[in-house]
Amino acid sequence: MSTALLQELHQEFRRLYIAGSELAAGDFRLKRLLPQFQQLGERSPVFKKLGEGIAALLEPGSPDGPAPGVQLQEHTLLLESVLYTQGTTAVEGTPGPLPVRNFTLRTNQPYRKLAPVLEALTTTGSGRYETVLDAYKEGVFQDLRLLPLAISALNDPYSELAEYAMNHILPSYGPEIAGYLLESFNPEGGRSEVRKLEVIRKVGADEYLDKIFQAAGNGSEEIRAAAIQCLGGYEQYLDHLLEWSTDKKKAIREAAYTALAAGGSEQGVERLVEAFIKKKDREMLGRVLAGGHSAEVSARLAALFMEELQAAPQTNADKKLTEKVWDELLPYMTALRHVRSPQLDEIYSYILQEYARFSPLGWIPLIDHAAWYKERTSDGAALAELEELDKRSARFLPNYFRVAQQSLSPKELYNRFGGSFMDKLKALVGKEAKDAAQRSQLLIDTIEEQVVDIRRRNYEVEWDASGVRQPYSRELLSAEEIAADWDPRWLDWFIKQDAVNLASAFARPGHRGVQDYLLGKLQEPYKRRTYDYIPNLFKGLERAGVPEPERLELLMTALENKNVHTPYTFEFYVFKLMERFPASYADRLEAVIPKYRYECKQQLEYVLNSLRSAS
Repeated sequence: MSTALLQELHQEFRRLYIAGSELAAGDFRLKRLLPQFQQLGERSPVFKKLGEGIAALLEPGSPDGPAPGVQLQEHTLLLESVLYTQGTTAVEGTPGPLPVRNFTLRTNQPYRKLAPVLEALTTTGSGRYETVLDAYKEGVFQDLRLLPLAISALNDPYSELAEYAMNHILPSYGPEIAGYLLESFNPEGGRSEVRKLEVIRKVGADEYLDKIFQAAGNGSEEIRAAAIQCLGGYEQYLDHLLEWSTDKKKAIREAAYTALAAGGSEQGVERLVEAFIKKKDREMLGRVLAGGHSAEVSARLAALFMEELQAAPQTNADKKLTEKVWDELLPYMTALRHVRSPQLDEIYSYILQEYARFSPLGWIPLIDHAAWYKERTSDGAALAELEELDKRSARFLPNYFRVAQQSLSPKELYNRFGGSFMDKLKALVGKEAKDAAQRSQLLIDTIEEQVVDIRRRNYEVEWDASGVRQPYSRELLSAEEIAADWDPRWLDWFIKQDAVNLASAFARPGHRGVQDYLLGKLQEPYKRRTYDYIPNLFKGLERAGVPEPERLELLMTALENKNVHTPYTFEFYVFKLMERFPASYADRLEAVIPKYRYECKQQLEYVLNSLRSAS
């Protein structure tokens, strides 16, 4: 019996159930099937009966005859009975135990929480990453129903989402996820299969080392590299790792070096140091070892680093040689970036002492790195070394200042940098005066990094109901923190230096000078960059104790200024200040709105509507 033909007819009947049985009359698809059933009906009564049913459905219904819906129901019942007799319920294969996994996941999340995540992981478009991130933080992924989608996310076209699934979501399921991932693992696959191995490495690969070792030897190049890294620290694979570290393929060598660095074996140390000395893979090794290595490797590399520094050119007579030596030294700094030891203390002290030698070679980045290292040492010796370095070049003033912060009291810090130190600079003229101005600006920039716009806070976009944007506001260091950690004399120094952002941050009640200064800044002619400090200026006026009504009038006047630069959007602090406008400002606000564009205009219209509603 032709079950294919029966299945096709069943599909057509299902279609008519959905479309409506009245549409069966004259249906061209049924007409196409009718001759085949009539032909088979000559040999089979069942097919003859089905053919008669099709013919009856094709005829327009008469008032006296059965309704089309009744006919369709009867013929479908006959068809499904025939199909049932042609089916089989036998199970193929040999019965065996069902796989058991020890996931402690539940299905207790309401569907309203699952639905956005399901959509995010089965579609494309913007906003999906944020949805998944929020769901993970809320624990939604601990629902068993999201496990398959979490795994499929490893192949998401948006790489950041796939990486997040690899680094956070899947490892959160614990070691049990490793076996589950290996069930669908394809050693010939691409990036998504590599991510599976990364997850397995994070949660622990001990139970599956045999399979991983097979992939390390026989998989695609990407898979081999990822699998080799999983074998680091397992002594039984050390010989293979040593062999792979000499492979012709760079990716395989890099993976083997990574595994050897993680293992910390004596043979591994020797191989890594040997490769570093040979220089062929030195740049690659610098990156690999920056991810972590043993103390023995650090000690050996530090000794080599010192030897090559001491043997470096004395002059820049041969520029090609100087560049070659620099390229060979750079991987040392990369590899040892996160290491601290007495050896490195000595090396970086040597570099600072040899400033006059290394600077003409163009190796300022080497001195920068030494200053960065010493800055994190923060002892008396480091302070003295960076003070001496600062005398050589203003470039290193920020390093000197930051290490001084860790060693000196607020009073001592001001005396050294804002008091007599800067007073001496003021007496200079010519080039020395220019250098003094540069030092002052460097000091201002360094302090601004610690005080101005240092924190970000997300906020609701009240004036836009779409909710698409997720902006943030920048915040100053709090007045309480400034009072505790900084000498109060800095405020006067900032005013003298015309450092408006810092004067705003350090402003305090009762200081008449800062009030006059900030109010004066508002009266200056507006320039395109003026708005950059307007938000901080109004924050400063609040910190200085200027009453709110006065601040609101100042802001309204600033909005009315014909020459003011209109930004794309008002900073959140300024917007919230506008929301406190009295209702009497409504007409003034309405008058200035036409000159603003973009999101500024939306914000002003929102404030105006609020004022109108409140009045």
